[in-house]
Amino acid sequence: MEESTNSIASSSYPTKKTMIKLLTIHLFLFLSLSHVHAQKTPAPPSSLELEGCDGVFLSYALVGREKEYPHVSNASKQAWAFKAEATLTNVGDEEVQGWKMFVGFQHNEILVSADGAILIDAGDFPAEVGNGTTFVGSTVPDLKTAIQTAGDLNQMSAKIDIVGTQFGLGAGATPMPKTIHLENDGFKCPTPTRGGNLYTLACFYLFSQVVDFMQNQSSYGSKL
Repeated sequence: MEESTNSIASSSYPTKKTMIKLLTIHLFLFLSLSHVHAQKTPAPPSSLELEGCDGVFLSYALVGREKEYPHVSNASKQAWAFKAEATLTNVGDEEVQGWKMFVGFQHNEILVSADGAILIDAGDFPAEVGNGTTFVGSTVPDLKTAIQTAGDLNQMSAKIDIVGTQFGLGAGATPMPKTIHLENDGFKCPTPTRGGNLYTLACFYLFSQVVDFMQNQSSYGSKL
């Protein structure tokens, strides 16, 4: 009887070979789901992109869009639901208090939500922003520096998850804003770089440029 009980007990536990199979399956499923999620989420700025910025690095990515009802024959009147993600990362040596990011929407957009930010010039949701709008931070209102936070990107960066409706353009189009830039005083932002569904932009401190100019002039004068 005791031998029979031990036999039943031992058979109720998975063998080492079975455990390895189960762990392999779980690992495969985990990696598969992670891969799917990564395809849907815009990649964060690379270290190389951040290296080339000494102020605030901005990005705007169109995550996806879907045809909305009613379906109409006039393409300019057709509504599309869209999702986008905007980010700001402070890689300078000055804290940016009360950051303000302008997004130059141009396709009669109506925003339904913007997690991580509020609109300062467009009223409550749903908000018509076809001529562009300015976001300010709600979750992370200030962008601290790496020096202040020991490189903690959660305090150096802010993200805006945008959901809304836009009009016009066909199924294969990639509707993007006219431009993006930082509106805080003391910054200069060049024209953003576009790569498909992504805008990137490095805004720099005007003060740092003045300091560099003065240092160069001083160095030049000492050589004369």
